Amino acid sequence: MNYSDYCSPGTKIQTKYIKVTSEIQLHEIHFTPKKITKYPPIIFIPGWGSFIQGWKIVLREMSKDFEIYYIETREKSSAKHTKEQKISIQNIGDDISKAVQLNNLENKKFIALGSSMGATVILDAIAENKLNPSVAVLIGPNIEFNIPRFLIIILSITPVQFYKVIRPFAKWYMKKKYIDMESDSKQYHKYSYVLDNIHFGRTRRSALSFKKYSFKDKIDKIRKRILVFSGKKDILHNYEQTLDMVKRIENATLVNLETNDRTHSAEMVVEMKAYLKKYNLFK
Repeated sequence: MNYSDYCSPGTKIQTKYIKVTSEIQLHEIHFTPKKITKYPPIIFIPGWGSFIQGWKIVLREMSKDFEIYYIETREKSSAKHTKEQKISIQNIGDDISKAVQLNNLENKKFIALGSSMGATVILDAIAENKLNPSVAVLIGPNIEFNIPRFLIIILSITPVQFYKVIRPFAKWYMKKKYIDMESDSKQYHKYSYVLDNIHFGRTRRSALSFKKYSFKDKIDKIRKRILVFSGKKDILHNYEQTLDMVKRIENATLVNLETNDRTHSAEMVVEMKAYLKKYNLFK
């Protein structure tokens, strides 16, 4: 795949597989900006099943000033499993910790940026002392994964070869129950693309694992500075839970961008840079 359309002009692009365990290799896209800036590198962890297409606008804006390691996590079809492995928040966190080591960032300044599941993984890894970023930027973190019971049942009993049969119903239900079509119809089209292209077997295993997960009891372990982007109209990511988490963390800041579309826009990058400047984090 040609990633030149996913970054600012002049950006250097490198792709490779990194071996995070003896059984798993993750696909990594490394963007290096044309000019060196004061900012440290970003470890970018996208959401559950998320594809890089949904981050094109953000990466174009971000790569003007930031070196980015975009890492596709183990539930994605790009990951190489010698034998299909367990998929949980905790072992994805282990993968990211290993990726930081493999990119020689372990004892250096870096920003951990994650969206949805990726944001949850970063929070969990920080709470468990697996990850030590200078600052964490979290977009729509999931404190809990409120996966509908009917979907868990379907995922549990549906053979992989029948996924295409139930996919239209999954899209319809998502549209009716979890998307605000009036204010953010783009979110529906983005997640429809995800449903069309996910690795169903890995998505099923991860869903059955994530449904048991909660970050509520680990919130008080967070001592790092965090910047959280969320949206009141983003039904898929519980705004009230996010607000409660931010209130409980001393160095946490919440920016409400209202919709999922705005949290995935150049505006988010501008707000992030304004935050870094306000607190003079990187001179």
